[in-house]
Amino acid sequence: MAKSVFIILTRTLVFFLTFQKCIYSDRVSPNFIYILTDDQDLMLNGLMAMKKSLSLIADKGKFFLNAFVNTPLCCPSRSTILTGMYPHNLGVVNNSLSGNCSSEFWQRHFEPYSVAAILKNKANYTTFYAGKYLNQYGSKFAGGTGHVPKGYDWWIGLKGNSKYYNYTLSVNGTTLPIRNLYLTDLLANYSLSFLNQKSIVDKPFFMMVAPPASHAPFIPPKRYINKFPTVGVVTNPSFNYTPTNKHWLLKMPPRRLPTNITILDNIQRRRLQTLLAVDDMIERIVLQLKKLKIFHKTYVIINSDNGFHIGQFGQPWDKRQPYEADTRVPLIVSGPGVPKRVLEPYPVSSVDIAPTILHLAGVKSPHHMDGRSFKKQLMNKKTAIGFKFVFVEYWGEGGEKTTDNGCPWNYDSNVTGCSINSWCKCQDSRNNTYSCVIDFREELRFKFCRFAETERFYEAYNLSLDPYELRNVFSKMNSKLIRYYNNILNKFKKCSGKTCKTL
Repeated sequence: MAKSVFIILTRTLVFFLTFQKCIYSDRVSPNFIYILTDDQDLMLNGLMAMKKSLSLIADKGKFFLNAFVNTPLCCPSRSTILTGMYPHNLGVVNNSLSGNCSSEFWQRHFEPYSVAAILKNKANYTTFYAGKYLNQYGSKFAGGTGHVPKGYDWWIGLKGNSKYYNYTLSVNGTTLPIRNLYLTDLLANYSLSFLNQKSIVDKPFFMMVAPPASHAPFIPPKRYINKFPTVGVVTNPSFNYTPTNKHWLLKMPPRRLPTNITILDNIQRRRLQTLLAVDDMIERIVLQLKKLKIFHKTYVIINSDNGFHIGQFGQPWDKRQPYEADTRVPLIVSGPGVPKRVLEPYPVSSVDIAPTILHLAGVKSPHHMDGRSFKKQLMNKKTAIGFKFVFVEYWGEGGEKTTDNGCPWNYDSNVTGCSINSWCKCQDSRNNTYSCVIDFREELRFKFCRFAETERFYEAYNLSLDPYELRNVFSKMNSKLIRYYNNILNKFKKCSGKTCKTL
C-alpha cells in the first residue's frame, strides 16, 4: 500500500513539474531584433535588393502595407521610434542640436525612457544597439562619443550621420575610428558577437541594428558595385509631374527636371546596392538565430526611419515631403504567433512601434507614450483595415549656408539644400511646415494636409482613387468636412499620452 502511494505521489510530482515547465516555457519573454534602415522607401522598389530578407522574414510573418512615419526626417523619426512619442511632444523638429536632436535636454528627459531602457528596467532584458543613432550623436556639445545612452548593455553608436567608410564609432563609450571596413558588414560582425554570448539562449534580449543604407552618399560595398546594371529610377505617374495645385516649394523653379536623368538612375542603383549589404546582414543574423535554436522565440522587425523620393513632382532626391514616397515605409514582422505570408492592410506608424514591442514582451506601456500597440492586428490571421487615423507632422527649414552660390536663391534664408548638382531645386523651405492626417476606414483612404503658410495652404487627396496624389481635391471639399479634418489635426497637434491614443 505504501509503495503504491509513493508511486502515485512520485507520478503526481513529475506531472506537476512537467506542467510547470510547460507553463514557464510558454511565458518565457521573447527576444527582439529590430533592423532600422535609413531612407529606405517602399514606393520606389526599395525592397528589390532584399530578396533574402523577404524569404527569411516576410515569408515567415506579416508585411504591413500601410506603415508610415510620423515625420519624414531622420532624427525626429528615430526619436519617435525609440520613445513611442510624437515629435511635437519630444520637441525634436530637425537634425540639429538646436532642434533637440541628441541634445543634452533629449539625453536627460527622453533617452532614459526609450523602449530598450524600459525592457531592461522592467523585464531584465539584455540590450544592444549598433549603428546610426541620432544625427548629432557624438557631438562635443552633447557629451561626445563618451556618452552612452541609458539602457544599453552593448553600445556601438555611429558618430554623426550616415557613413559607409571612414567613420567613428563609440564602443561602450570608447572612441574607435574605422577606415576601410564597410560599416554595414561591421555591424553584422558586432551583432553576431552579441548573439554568441552564452547568456543569449537563456535570457531575453532586445537588439537594434541601424545600418546607414540607403542614405546618401549611397556608397555600396565593393562586392556589389556592379549589381543592377540596367535598373533606373522609377518613372511612376508622379515622376517629373508638373504640380499646379501643390504647396510653394514644389512650384518653385525649375518646375520640371531635365530630360537627362542619368544622375537619378545612378542614385537609384547605388541605393539598392547599399541595401544588398543589409540583406546579407539580416541573413547572417537569422542563420545565427536558427543555429542557436532561438529563431522561433524571436521577433524580427525590418523598418525604415522614412521614405525617399527621386524625381517625384519634379523634386530631385530627398525626403521631407508629405507624400507617400517619403512617408510610407517598409514594415515586416516575424516571430512567435505571427501568421505566415500575410499582407496586412491595417495602418500603423512609427509611434506605435515601441508600445507594440512592450506589449509583446508583456510589459505595460508607460503613460507618456502616444502610440498604440498593434499586437492584436499582428497576431490576427484575418486582415482588416478597420478605422484609424495616421498623423504626420513636419517643420520646414531654411538657411543660406546650404545654398550654392551659383543658384539664384543664395541670398534667401527661407530655403535650404539648393544645389547646382540638383539643378538648384531646393530641398526644403521654412513654409514647408505642415501637419497631415490620413483617414483609414474600410475602403476609404483620405489624406488632409494643412501648411503653416500665411495663407494657410491645404492639400487633400482621395488616395483610394488617386494613389499617386496628383489631384488636390481640397477645393471640392465642403466646409463641414474641412472643419472636421481641421478639428482632427488640432487634436493631434495638442495630444499627449492617453489623449493621443483615443484619436
